[in-house]
Amino acid sequence: MVRNLRLRSQAMLSKDDNDLLTQTGPGTPGGDLLRSYWQPIATDDEMPPGGDPVPVRILSEDMVLFRDDQDRLGLIGLHCPHRGSDLSYGRIEDGGLRCLYHGWLFDVEGNCIDQPGEPEDKKFCQKVRHTAYPVEQKGGVIWCYMGDGEAPLIPDYQFLTAPEENRMAFRVIQQCNWLQGLESSTDLAHTSYLHRMGAAKDAAGNSTGNPYYSEDIHPKLDIEHTSFGVRIHSLRKTRDGKNYLRVNNYIYPCGTTPTMGAPPAEGYQGRWHVPRDDESHCRFEFIYRREGALDKEFWGQMKATNVGPDKQHIRRAENRYMQDRGEITRGETFAGLGRYIPAHDAYAIETQGKIQDRTQEHLGSTDIVIIEVRKALLAAIKKMQAGGEAPGLLRDLKHNQFPDFICTAQFIGDDEDGPAYCRRVLGPGKQAAE
Repeated sequence: MVRNLRLRSQAMLSKDDNDLLTQTGPGTPGGDLLRSYWQPIATDDEMPPGGDPVPVRILSEDMVLFRDDQDRLGLIGLHCPHRGSDLSYGRIEDGGLRCLYHGWLFDVEGNCIDQPGEPEDKKFCQKVRHTAYPVEQKGGVIWCYMGDGEAPLIPDYQFLTAPEENRMAFRVIQQCNWLQGLESSTDLAHTSYLHRMGAAKDAAGNSTGNPYYSEDIHPKLDIEHTSFGVRIHSLRKTRDGKNYLRVNNYIYPCGTTPTMGAPPAEGYQGRWHVPRDDESHCRFEFIYRREGALDKEFWGQMKATNVGPDKQHIRRAENRYMQDRGEITRGETFAGLGRYIPAHDAYAIETQGKIQDRTQEHLGSTDIVIIEVRKALLAAIKKMQAGGEAPGLLRDLKHNQFPDFICTAQFIGDDEDGPAYCRRVLGPGKQAAE
């Protein structure tokens, strides 16, 4: 189903619908939806073999991620069920994680396997089962499943399954609700302003700006519903008359895939916006290059100079995102926020407030993607409330493939638009879902 909604506008959300989308703690409808899928919680380099336990906050639950002395990964509740002390300070030994306070020992499945302070005839390990969730590694990150019943499969997207030299992963904590991050990542109109930059290059000779964003500030936007979410098209006319197409995607429930660079795109980013709680979230980025090794030194240096040890942007609200209005005067950037695009996004979403009040917004014709993603999420939540299953879950290995997935930036002919280009590339039998 293709929708070209350039002339459409839509009123703001109701408070009830805004609450459904933004509240994700235990027992909430939005939380139930997100718990139906695997969610990333840490990058591989945060939990190497022999590494220290790491406290993790996800979906308003405090957990601890650890490897036991057999290198098995575990994710259990952060606070010891005995007296509540923080288990991330614990010792890795004897098949589990041992609390420092009284020595209680827990395995990766949350079983209490030792209570050393109790007499042998008084131990009650079998009666203590701590909160625990299954974890798996894939695509350079560690994922957890917090839902009920049998876990689905983690999707086999290219950015998760490509050879290691073609990909890498990062995460950063952002101080606002997860939906604000997701909506920014699916919004293709804001690039004409927020990310507009001069044609300067960095020290490695890489261009840090895309001139096409500012050459046409009125992109033609189309969306298509797919098996995995929503395909998003933006078509701009360049100064020299070319048709510049970007094809991005929204992936159920909190993922996006923005393209990287000017045509022909060498790769793209997978992005997951995972709630820590209702007022903060982690933005996981999967950098993927289709052919040839990814320049990991470049990407690593970019992150090292823009993200602090606390996993937050160096440009942040406390320093007003280090805005330099001289950049604006000199024509270097539109926003005066430097050339690191994720920091631009952080400014835009964090200054909306911890939880944006969408009852006060006024959406325009360029917000069609925002509208459609919200509708898809609300439909999924309400389907689950009625007893149905979350959309896009994968339970069969033979179905863990995405023949209708496209993420690219290309120049196309005058006789095509985004949907027509995708129909041509995909061929018969791989069209968008109705």
